[in-house]
Formats: sequence, C-alpha cells, structure tokens
Amino acid sequence: MSTTTTIQAHIAYELIDDHNPDVVVIEFLSQEIAGPCQARELEEQLGSLIRPDLPQCFVIDFGNVRSLGSTAFGAIVGFARKVERLYVCNMQENLRLGAALIGLDECAEFAANRRTAINAARRAAMRDEEDTVDDPASWVELDEGAYRAQDSTCPFRSAPPVGSR
Repeated sequence: MSTTTTIQAHIAYELIDDHNPDVVVIEFLSQEIAGPCQARELEEQLGSLIRPDLPQCFVIDFGNVRSLGSTAFGAIVGFARKVERLYVCNMQENLRLGAALIGLDECAEFAANRRTAINAARRAAMRDEEDTVDDPASWVELDEGAYRAQDSTCPFRSAPPVGSR
C-alpha cells in the first residue's frame, strides 16, 4: 500500500494506494478548531476534496483533535452529506457528544482506529464498484449505440436506451 500526502492549513490528506486510490484519509493538523473563521477554512478545505479525480470514500482521523466548535462540526456534517461514504476514527469521547448532537453519527460510520476505518472504506468502495457494473444508470454511451459500464474515471452517467442491452 502506497500513499500520497497533501497538507492544507487545518488538515492533511493522503490517497491510499497511489496507482488506483479508492480511499482518501483526512487527518487534522489543528488540535482545536473553535472559531467561525477556522470553521469556514475547514469547510473550504474539505470541500476542495470533492472532485472527480479523487475517490469519494473518505476516512477522517480525529486522533489529533482536542476541541471542535459546533460550526466546525457543521462543516464536517455538510461534507459527510456530499460524499459517497465517510468513516470517522479515533474520536475522543468528549467529541462524540458534539458529533451526536450535530448529527454526524447519522451520516458517517465510526471506527475505533484508522486501520479499521480504512479497511471498511476499501470494502465499501469495492462493493460500490461491483454494484455499478450491473446498474443501468451506470452505463455510458461510447459511440452510436455502443455502451460500456462506467468506471471511476468517467464522471458521465447515461443509461442505454430501452432494449439496447
């Protein structure tokens, strides 16, 4: 397993497996994100990770976090609702209450540690990839009635006309 790490102001992220990444792991660099300005920065940084060239299975590692304000939790929940899957790990008990109050537990799965979260995210990504092959909404028109199953590098969704498969 190889990784690529990129650092932003409040977070660093790494792609798990450079050659065909299926999971992005996000780690907090800031131990405390309490103010609204910091929360907006976090929201922008998380939002910058939602793009076609990155996988949409994410793990957020809270191991370095000591304190998060409600606006920062709100930014994380907003991010969770925009991505396919989000796994959270290493969250201290005092942060779990804030996560539950803001609704993070409704849109993310929790894991005890980073390895467990990455493994769960990889399994989910593989399941999603397998499900896409049989899903008619995942077929892409190639040329004059030819279709193929959409893969993770093709962002277009187009179902074949009725009777063409």
